[in-house]
Amino acid sequence: MRGLRILALATLLFLPPAGAQPPVTLTAARDLRADGAQARAQRLPIVLFFETADCAYCRQVEEQFLPELLRDNARRPMFILRTIDIHSSRPVTAFDGTGTDMRAFAARQQVRVVPHLRFVGPDGETLAPDLVGLSTPDFYAGYLEGAIRTARDKLRTAP
Repeated sequence: MRGLRILALATLLFLPPAGAQPPVTLTAARDLRADGAQARAQRLPIVLFFETADCAYCRQVEEQFLPELLRDNARRPMFILRTIDIHSSRPVTAFDGTGTDMRAFAARQQVRVVPHLRFVGPDGETLAPDLVGLSTPDFYAGYLEGAIRTARDKLRTAP
């Protein structure tokens, strides 16, 4: 009987609080050319989230600003999000089809500071100003949503 009480208590300790949302899953970039084809077909911008595993500000963006946006995006697609760890040697196919790794891709994109969000079209062309760093957390969600909207509008009005 004591074992059941301990099990019940342990279960309660590890349950998320009532009303808590499940964590979001971010997708690492693997084949940006294929993502570009999907973006072209759906007329969606691609958001490249350049980050590192040890970046506290990146985790803040991931935990505070992306979850609600990604849940809304799952219901009504507005963008494609891919993460790129600027220190990783994980392979990635660039928009032009060339094979590279995340570190080299980030260097070619001239990304040195994280968090860094870039809003691009199907061929990797910039559609809205980048969000670099996290200097204004109070306004960050608005800046992020505005950049996605700007990028979407550019794609939707393109011939």
